[in-house]
Amino acid sequence: MLARLTATHHLDRADILTRCLLALRRDFRRPLLTWFKELFVSLQPTRAERLARQAELTELLAHPLPLVVNLAIEQLKDVWPEPGFALAPLLHYADTLLLRPDLKTGLKTLLAGLAKLPRQDAAHAPAVARLLAAALAHPDATVQERAAKGLADLLAAKKPLLPPADTTETLATLADQAELLGAAARTALAPWLAAPTPAPAADAPAAYAPRTQFVPDISPATAIAPVADWHELLFLTGQVLRHDAPAALERWLDGLLRLHEQLPEGYAAQLEPYLVQALPFLQGKSGAQAEAILAGNSTQGHAGLAEALLLSWHAGFRRLRVAKVPLLGRHLASDPLVTLEQQRLSFAEELLHRGISLPLLSTPSHAPYWVTPTALIIRLLAYEQAQQEPNAADLVVALARTAHAYPAEAEAALTKLPELRHEGLRELLHWLLSPDAAALPATVGNPKSLLRQFTERLARLLPGAVALPSSITEALPWLWAVAARTKYPEGNFPELTGLTPNACPGVVQPWQPRWELQAQAKSYVDKWKPGQPTITERWTKLRLLPAGAPGALPNSLLLYSAHATQLLTQQPYWHQLALAFEYPFLQALLPHYPAPLQWHALRVAAVRNEADATSRDILTQALHGLLLPGTALDEPASLLLAVGLVHYAPTCRALAQEVLLAAVVHQRLVPTALGRALGQLLAADYAPVARLADALPQLRAISPEADDALRQTLDVLLPELPALPPRNLRKLLEAYADLVARTGRAVPPAVQGRLADWSQTATLKKITASLRQPV
Repeated sequence: MLARLTATHHLDRADILTRCLLALRRDFRRPLLTWFKELFVSLQPTRAERLARQAELTELLAHPLPLVVNLAIEQLKDVWPEPGFALAPLLHYADTLLLRPDLKTGLKTLLAGLAKLPRQDAAHAPAVARLLAAALAHPDATVQERAAKGLADLLAAKKPLLPPADTTETLATLADQAELLGAAARTALAPWLAAPTPAPAADAPAAYAPRTQFVPDISPATAIAPVADWHELLFLTGQVLRHDAPAALERWLDGLLRLHEQLPEGYAAQLEPYLVQALPFLQGKSGAQAEAILAGNSTQGHAGLAEALLLSWHAGFRRLRVAKVPLLGRHLASDPLVTLEQQRLSFAEELLHRGISLPLLSTPSHAPYWVTPTALIIRLLAYEQAQQEPNAADLVVALARTAHAYPAEAEAALTKLPELRHEGLRELLHWLLSPDAAALPATVGNPKSLLRQFTERLARLLPGAVALPSSITEALPWLWAVAARTKYPEGNFPELTGLTPNACPGVVQPWQPRWELQAQAKSYVDKWKPGQPTITERWTKLRLLPAGAPGALPNSLLLYSAHATQLLTQQPYWHQLALAFEYPFLQALLPHYPAPLQWHALRVAAVRNEADATSRDILTQALHGLLLPGTALDEPASLLLAVGLVHYAPTCRALAQEVLLAAVVHQRLVPTALGRALGQLLAADYAPVARLADALPQLRAISPEADDALRQTLDVLLPELPALPPRNLRKLLEAYADLVARTGRAVPPAVQGRLADWSQTATLKKITASLRQPV
């Protein structure tokens, strides 16, 4: 309508053009910016009109959105050769654009236009040469290629365009950037690049291999310092209420238990600002109103556990609150592991209520969440000396966190173990800490007590009920199941067959679901478009095929089976929302074997590669957990990394790239598993090949080991792709060719066979021919 009114001179054309450009400078949302862009383009401004508005167009180059920057470049590309155009502002803004990874097409247009300037006026040659050389560091190979061709034309001119000093500076920049250049850019600049120094024949190329065994770092450098005094405990309270740091929560709990008898008089008044932080609706309330609010149960979910403990602390622990925090409700669906966490924190509250200064058995002694064997034995002895029965939930988390593979600590703990009076715990810990112990004792399969038989039948009749052990002796069989899975995550334990009424995953055998990719389609009539067309939406669904039928969890202590038995049919949205916030805390409970939680994250958040913030947040939290040292990435962890590398969200892809490089450094990456997962995702069109191809240039040339790990990954990935070449395959093959050249390895036969299929495509003949030649 506006375009028509402008064409009929009812509106001032010049004013509309100027107002569009002024609006595009604003920090509007993308849909509104798109509307102004389309209006400006629909008016088809002439070259003279654009030249008159060169200042406004040039300023758009500083906009953070590629949509606006690309528009400005497109409108300026045929204007800057004009005599009245001021080049200085353009060159200034161009310098800030060259390394933006979100700009590709616009940058190529800009570089192509800049390369023509020295032919019109040689005075521009030094500035253009510096810009083209700087663009060689861009992560995209096609941008590098465009900059390299422009530099090659500039350096190969029959009449020298660059002064000698600028030529020397340009060649020095080329030498610095040589290792980061893609194959196409290196070919274009080959005459000016020094030949690589051949490596000595005796030196074999660097080879990457994943670690076979992981031992946690138990040293003074990773020891966690306890809370020093009341002031630190008070400061830590604010961090805990932000609900984003599991380590802070663990230190806070430990500080409460140790320093409770040393708190100053009137400490409750100093806690009041934190009460308002936990319950914002307390702000401005009078004394009677505040007391009425505090008397009720105003907290819920995992975050509500710490908030309830704070409220209890403020009241002097006269009333127990943590056990009453709801975890399930109309708009609430916490993870099943939060039940275990609630039992643990409820036990801590009970100790504080009774004035008993004993630490939780599961408090980490070393970062991130490890409990040393000696610390566990010393704490158990303290419980026996105080005649206090340990809490089963606390003990099972302590077993899951015990660094049993650290030889010196395990040996020291075994020498102290005979002092423990509880025979059942002594036998369990001796098996867990002995490096040569493999088979479980036959006594683990003792007949069940009448109480356990009754509670298991009750659990089958009432799916929401979970059987809880009445004592540590009653809980021993479940503790054995968790200890066995902690020590041997992939082991089979037939001795535990009689422990559960059904074949509960994660007890006798590990939970190892299969996954598949299914093509999905949905058609609907768009009634808002002219003609009401039928729109068909297509996508690929990642589906987990669980091993074993979901059902009631036999016992809440089976923390490795909680997700295998969980049904996702009830309140999936609220569970997703809760999991996005709870994931770091749940992962802190499973440092040895997080695979069940990772499988659960995949079936909840990776079903479809779409623009969904909640799914993105869950995957981001799961990927953060892979940054630290640990065991080699198993199937769920490798699939998580593969999904992250091709995710729709740039932030998720960037984090996955960081995880990949960290996994190489820590020798956690398993190239075979990652390559197979990536190949299956790309072959099923779960994500476009371009997402992975664009990431590879940023990952290469970091280290020889990283190059070899990437090469091994692509060795497995490429045969998984179909014989009909997917789009953007050439970019992926160019990255692979560069890695093959860097590592000096031969192309395996499986890849050679797939290259033969692709060589029939015209756009791939050159790259496939180069790869099929001997290295």
